Amino acid sequence: MKKLFNFLTGSFLLLICTSCSSLLPSSTVSVVSPWQDYESAKQAYLKIVPGATTLAELKELGFDPTNVPNIRIMSATDVVTVFVPNSSIAIEDLAVGIQKCIKSKSRCIAYKVEPSIVNVNRTGNFWSDLFTFKRISTTRGWEFRGLIAIVDDIVTYRDPPGGRPLLNSVETVRKPLGPLQEVGTFATDTIQAVVNPR
Repeated sequence: MKKLFNFLTGSFLLLICTSCSSLLPSSTVSVVSPWQDYESAKQAYLKIVPGATTLAELKELGFDPTNVPNIRIMSATDVVTVFVPNSSIAIEDLAVGIQKCIKSKSRCIAYKVEPSIVNVNRTGNFWSDLFTFKRISTTRGWEFRGLIAIVDDIVTYRDPPGGRPLLNSVETVRKPLGPLQEVGTFATDTIQAVVNPR
């Protein structure tokens, strides 16, 4: 009977240890959009032709802030803030399409396009992660960035495509004292607050 108990206990512990990694938290931050990767977003964006593409054609390409998340509508004032952050930059030095937008004032709007898919997973040893001795986070995905200026329903400017085609980073946070690290930090902050009250 004792041997059976030891066998079942050992099997249970082995099962827990082998499946621990699946118990680690993970998250996905994605924006519903017509594009599933950076390249498809970029190719759709490059089809926009300043001076020719209409507002209706923009919607057909997927750049429609009323139906696609993470497309911000900007006013001419917002555009000035982005392209003329200080007095050392003259409007005359900007691209013609942006100049036209700024000078058109209320007739101009701009779209700031920022679709993305970002996956964050915690990997490594479950117990080290649980007790905060060592936490490893892996981030993968992509982010696209673009800006389109529109005057009288015609695109006047398209920023060069930007963003990060490939996100792939690993962050490791080590706390030698595990959960006691937070207690030590709290105690230190409390002592400082008492000694040096603001």
